[in-house]
Amino acid sequence: MSVAGLNKSRLNLAKSGKKRTGRNKAKKRKDSSQSFSQTLGMLLRKLCISGACLLVLAIVGIGCLAGYRWATALPYFALQDIKVSGNHRLSYGEILSIAEVSLNKNSLAVNISEVENKLSDNQWVKSAAVRRQLPGKMQIQVREKKPRFMVRHNDALYYCDSNGELIAPVAPGKFSSLPFLNIESEAMDKAAILPEFMNMLSKRELPFDPGQIAWIDIKGGNRMEIFMDRLGLTVLLGLDNWQEQLSHLNTVWNDLKNRGEFRNVAVISTGKNRVWVEKRSSGK
Repeated sequence: MSVAGLNKSRLNLAKSGKKRTGRNKAKKRKDSSQSFSQTLGMLLRKLCISGACLLVLAIVGIGCLAGYRWATALPYFALQDIKVSGNHRLSYGEILSIAEVSLNKNSLAVNISEVENKLSDNQWVKSAAVRRQLPGKMQIQVREKKPRFMVRHNDALYYCDSNGELIAPVAPGKFSSLPFLNIESEAMDKAAILPEFMNMLSKRELPFDPGQIAWIDIKGGNRMEIFMDRLGLTVLLGLDNWQEQLSHLNTVWNDLKNRGEFRNVAVISTGKNRVWVEKRSSGK
């Protein structure tokens, strides 16, 4: 082959290479444009699907809201029977007023959680449970706090439970005759015996009952003073091993009654496993 032919073949190769390079670039541009078109198409399809889903959800939501409003307006679900149980301090009407529930109100329109919260927020209610029975019945069960004493707080009288925790101010309309409780500041830690002590009273394990007690005074020096106005009797109870002291008190109390000497007793003191009896003086 001649030199001219060789150079010509090289020139043709160079041209063919340039052509291939141009074709590759054109192909890449075409592929990239196709890829962009596909991506854009997929994005548009996703947007359309998302829009359709949102539209469906909106229609369903509007339908549910319309259905709820329609159901809560039906006389079929009107409350015809509301039962209340567990209430002693609060009346039936007061319970319904606190719960903001009334007869003929649509049962489906009543928010059960809100009713329970409203009742539980009342100072006399310990807990509340509400049960709806469609179409027109409802049950309200409450657990009320039990007042055991009256105490003075901020120059006012309050009811309190067996733990000494305040419940509500003493109101003249619903007055309950309960023992007055006083705890001296240096004896606050001794208030922990009150729940068990009141439980023993309720179970009739002591020779007297809560209705006979006028006041209880827990004093410093591990002493509890109990006064019974109808009997005119004061009991001084030592709080060291106080359950054992109460057992000794029971024994002496019953012995005095059996001997017919109880009416002459003014003070009974217990402590250090001993019991002292102080009789009334003449003229008192």
